[in-house]
Amino acid sequence: MALRVFDGGSHRSNLEFAVAKTAEGEKFERTYQIISADLLSEGQGGAIVYCSTRNRTQEMAEFLQEKGVSAGYYHGGLSPELKKDGQEGFIDGHLQVISATNAFGLGIDKPDVRLVIHADIPGSLENYLQEAGRAGRDRASARCVLLYTSEDVDRQFGLSASSRLSRREVQGVLKGLHNIENRRRLNGEAIPTPGEILR
Repeated sequence: MALRVFDGGSHRSNLEFAVAKTAEGEKFERTYQIISADLLSEGQGGAIVYCSTRNRTQEMAEFLQEKGVSAGYYHGGLSPELKKDGQEGFIDGHLQVISATNAFGLGIDKPDVRLVIHADIPGSLENYLQEAGRAGRDRASARCVLLYTSEDVDRQFGLSASSRLSRREVQGVLKGLHNIENRRRLNGEAIPTPGEILR
């Protein structure tokens, strides 16, 4: 039996993309204005607001709640219970908006996301496309809006630089692999765990 390739491509004609320059102090208000115009007036579907930091997700959700929006937040630092509550609340429609880091999205299947706002520039184009692609999975029209300031670019470069391994850390990993290899030669096959390598 031959394999057949099904390539749906990456083009999503139901998504409208917009980029809007804004000032740092206006991002929360601008996000609310977009949600009001695009989502609240329609009354159906949900919105995801992606932020670059955990604190910012909470601040954004609190700001939107003060404006009367049913909003929650999600990031990797939450307990499993809070993560589950946030996901279920958003998928079930109890939360109309979820403010999240890029930790939100994998395994989330909400077909009627009408709006994805990036309140901060994502770390890469690949991240942006993946996160924006959460919108309009039901093939109905949806919007993807990227808000940016010049400070966002500097912040992303800073986050990228701080996530890189130092020369000393790389040497430590190599030394760990060398030690594991020596142990394998003496005792037979050894399969290292990530913890062993990092130690």
